Amino acid sequence: MAYKVNYHGYDVTCDTLADLRALVGDNGHKPTIVMQNSVQHPAAGQAPSDWVAFLTKLKPEQITLLKHVSNNETITRERLRQLMNIASPSQFAGVLISISKSAAGSGLKSPVETIDERENGNGPRTYQYRIRRAARAEIKEALAKF
Repeated sequence: MAYKVNYHGYDVTCDTLADLRALVGDNGHKPTIVMQNSVQHPAAGQAPSDWVAFLTKLKPEQITLLKHVSNNETITRERLRQLMNIASPSQFAGVLISISKSAAGSGLKSPVETIDERENGNGPRTYQYRIRRAARAEIKEALAKF
């Protein structure tokens, strides 16, 4: 979705809401929205630029983790570590944390969502991961380029 705004007398097009927020946040001044919902669909085979830009910042192991998570509705921590060939829990946590930090640095919410459950309410925890529903289609489309 593109946003056209009139900012200090100039017509500015922001491709995403994040760009619009960055424009407002950087200058501390609200622009006048001229036209909202000017939809610009990406060209065939082209992923949304925010997610592609985010993925270009990631290391290969982080992209691999995202691919494994996006290929499943949910995936357990044990299965994901097995697929990634990561034995160390701290190394695995480092990969997940770096994805979240890279997303935050790109002005995005982390695409990976953690679900933890306990058996009978007080048993051992089971962790599962999935791509956030709001970003699932865009992440899959962006990952197809890598």
